[in-house]
Amino acid sequence: MRRSGPSPAPREPRCRGRLPVGCGLLALAWLLLGCTPDGASGARRAVLVSIDTLRADHVGCYGADFARTPTLDALAARGTRFDVAISPAPLTLPSHATLLTGLDPPRHGARMNGHFELAPEVVTLAERAREAGLATAAFVAAFVLDSRFGLDQGFEVYDDALEAGRYSASGLFRVPERRGDAVVDAAIAWLEEAPDRFLLFVHLYDPHAAYDPPVGFAAALPGRPYDAEIAFADAQVGRLLEAVDRRFGDGRTAVVVTSDHGESLGEHGERTHAYFVYDATQRVPLLAAGPGWPAGAVVSDPVRLADVAPTLARSLGLASLPDPDGASLLPLAPAGGRSWRPPGGPRTAWVETLAPQIDFGWSPLLGLRTSEEKYIRAPTPELYDLRSDPGELHNLAPLRPERVAELDARLTARLAGRQAPLRPHGLDAAGRARLRALGYLAGPAPTRRPLGEVGGIDGKEHVEAIERFFEASRIVRTEPARALELARDMPQGAMTSQLRATAWLALGQPERAEAEARRALELGATPAARATLALALEARGRLSEAERLYREVLAESPREAGVLEGLGRVALARGDAGRAADLLHRALELDPEPAVRWSRYAAALEGLGRLEEALAAREAALARAPGDVALRNDVAWTLARLGRDLDRALQLAAAAADEPGAPAEVFDTLAEVHLARAEPAEALRAADRAAAAGARPPRVAGLRARALAALGRLPEARRALRRALSGGLDGPAGREELLRLAEALGVDPGGGGGR
Repeated sequence: MRRSGPSPAPREPRCRGRLPVGCGLLALAWLLLGCTPDGASGARRAVLVSIDTLRADHVGCYGADFARTPTLDALAARGTRFDVAISPAPLTLPSHATLLTGLDPPRHGARMNGHFELAPEVVTLAERAREAGLATAAFVAAFVLDSRFGLDQGFEVYDDALEAGRYSASGLFRVPERRGDAVVDAAIAWLEEAPDRFLLFVHLYDPHAAYDPPVGFAAALPGRPYDAEIAFADAQVGRLLEAVDRRFGDGRTAVVVTSDHGESLGEHGERTHAYFVYDATQRVPLLAAGPGWPAGAVVSDPVRLADVAPTLARSLGLASLPDPDGASLLPLAPAGGRSWRPPGGPRTAWVETLAPQIDFGWSPLLGLRTSEEKYIRAPTPELYDLRSDPGELHNLAPLRPERVAELDARLTARLAGRQAPLRPHGLDAAGRARLRALGYLAGPAPTRRPLGEVGGIDGKEHVEAIERFFEASRIVRTEPARALELARDMPQGAMTSQLRATAWLALGQPERAEAEARRALELGATPAARATLALALEARGRLSEAERLYREVLAESPREAGVLEGLGRVALARGDAGRAADLLHRALELDPEPAVRWSRYAAALEGLGRLEEALAAREAALARAPGDVALRNDVAWTLARLGRDLDRALQLAAAAADEPGAPAEVFDTLAEVHLARAEPAEALRAADRAAAAGARPPRVAGLRARALAALGRLPEARRALRRALSGGLDGPAGREELLRLAEALGVDPGGGGGR
């Protein structure tokens, strides 16, 4: 949660003293309608809710008879429903930046999730609200709107705490989102202490893939997980609005509920969103209620997300936003009619997606959407008559070249001299992983064409490849062979080669991984590609080359936890436990989630003889992956070496030994635990099981020597000890125990070694 400095002093009231007589009746009319003479609605506070990934046609008041959206339906009944509201991009960050600034993506510059951020010089609705003395607070549900991307500008409270997020199905990583009930709980807690005048923004992420609705909502809509997620989000909006009404029941709260984009759900071959700008993803619900909004009204003219910030600024009586692309939607004379048109005449909506270019190196898409048509600038241009073809299935561009040229000229004019400089955000590997966990590729932008310039590969010709890539990315570490099969016929690109390199690494073929990683570098020289190549070289034992690449990446991105871990692995492989421990500790400070990172840190600490700290690190690893046999084994071994909690050590070791196909190390540990518990006969049996599982003979011999000595079978113990010593003291008991045993039994130690 981020808190900015103190709010500025409240602004003086807009109207003081007596109005001229000629204005009296007009002022009275405005007041009766809940409006002020300057066109503001007279609202004292505003609640703006964004339900991520919500298609308009999956809401009851938009005609979806299968929907369970009583809150949104009731809001439409007591306020105004905009039938055709258009989002500027099928991506969360660009659309929300538009929602909060009134600027389309080319004007605000935050044009892609993870890659860019809102520049400080862009003025937001929240900044205008704070200038006017309103309290401002935002509560967001997913990492893609983290404060690092700039949307916190103007918010006194920006709650982007995602520690309570759910775990993935594997249990190995935390998905960087939180459910709607947790977001609304935080918002309600803030409302309990909120002043009378405020701007509150609440973001709910639940309908976003992967769909995982709470059990009760899933049961109410069987086989419709997306709609069950929408129903859950609707219930949370209901809780929020009830809390507002309990505290502020004066009828002077403006409420706006909308979405950043929709979901394709298979239309045009796209499963989710990001790569196309058809209405399946660009038409979103927009509902407004409170002062100035006629009850039950329906506006059929298209409006835009860029209109929301100017509308709320006008509703709250704030200073205007500077040169917005949008305009206020408040009706000029809202006399309670059920049908009216927004002021200013027909509105043309901007649509775009840079995701195909940034993720795959293909062409971006830019477009315009009017009440009757949609034009998409693409390598193969598209033009749709939305009156006769609302599904956008029949491309009329080849038949109407003059109209295409006219709309393309209008699009060029919209861009001319109005594009904001891009403000790249240096997202580290952990950040990219968090975006991938949310369903976004967050790729390396492998393109030689200027960003936003249309040309090259047309994504609509490769829609199947997009979906196969997503599936391959999801399974690349768990089913690498299947991932390679899915990626086999994809268009060549840096992302594809990087995916293949990762798959070959998972299959234990670092030579092929290296070849693909080098191909990825040729196609797009990115830190991620170099890190993948470093992994392949490390796996081949070429540690100096791997270290050089890791250092190159670290020089560009010093907060890359995975790269620090790679350097730590290299140091461990070279026997430099001190340097390894330092590097791995720094990696854990940046990203403490991976269990394997804690395990490697423990190995470095053990190499330094810091067994107490190694135990703590191994416990941290096991807490993150409780089903991992190797981690349970490591904890048991460390407990045995420390002589602590030996009952638990035995339980862990025995459970690991009972796993089908348990490795020899598990039986080594079991023997060690029995020796620590003074159970030499059991230790001897465990050593025999280790030998049967393929443990190295010197290790087994060392265990047997200690067990036989404890049983008083000294001649056998001496023979076993000599076999262990001939192997260089490489037994699980460690060097010191065997040396002490050799002295006690009168055996010349010779050789050397360690654990």
